[in-house]
Amino acid sequence: MEVISFHVDIISRRTGRSAIQMAAYCARDKLYSDYTGKSYDYTKRQDLVYHEVMLPDYAPDNFLNSEVLWNSVEKIEKAKNARLARSLIIALPKELSYDSHIQMVRQYAQEYFVRQGMCADISIHDKNDGNPHAHILLTTRSLDCDGKWMGKQRRNYLLDKNGNRIRNPVTQKYRMGRSIKTNDWDDPERVEEWRKGWAGACQSWFNRCGISKEITHKSYARQGIDREPTIHLGASVKALEDHGLMTDRSKKNRDIKMRNYERDRLIFREHIEKEREREWERDR
Repeated sequence: MEVISFHVDIISRRTGRSAIQMAAYCARDKLYSDYTGKSYDYTKRQDLVYHEVMLPDYAPDNFLNSEVLWNSVEKIEKAKNARLARSLIIALPKELSYDSHIQMVRQYAQEYFVRQGMCADISIHDKNDGNPHAHILLTTRSLDCDGKWMGKQRRNYLLDKNGNRIRNPVTQKYRMGRSIKTNDWDDPERVEEWRKGWAGACQSWFNRCGISKEITHKSYARQGIDREPTIHLGASVKALEDHGLMTDRSKKNRDIKMRNYERDRLIFREHIEKEREREWERDR
């Protein structure tokens, strides 16, 4: 059973990252950031297969433009450690065509993100090197019915038994409890839900196309399989490999694959020996 490759990351100012720069990279476009006063140009890269911004209800139409959308995000976020966006990198099935990739990514983004209120900036890359993948850049704030960004948290006033706010007799201010998040997109179970949903989408498309392969979102360890997972190489490592250069990460993957091969061969050999022993016992 094949395990999906599904990586989730946060674009945060705390780590010096820019939502505009990430959007430009994914879309292979040139975008200007009002916040940094810089342009980010990735138009020389030639591996873009598809790009689209998908919007939920109430989102302004001008958010269909990536530069407008992510400049709006960077403007509303004031903190130096603000979480600007959530970034997903998803490996696409090599067995399927470009058209199938586009349809499955759009359907998946619509169901799991856009319907939940997120703006989804999706891009598909393929350099014909056996590594087609999708980038999905997601907003972290909800929009209200007027298309305005909402706060990430709302005030939570403490109430008495009659449902009235409790006033502090000293400060004459209403007592506050812990703030309440306006959405649950940061909850850990959301990532599990998204991973499971993508595995289901892949399985559905394989079944539709008559491809005999089983897909799961569970790691080998969670499946109870004694198998070491490979690591994600990334675009920079793949580029070095294309030029015939060995990297530590690619060497580590080759070592992992060799260990898995030797383990599989040993298990197969033990299986054959047990079958022979059972046949010998039957023939006695």
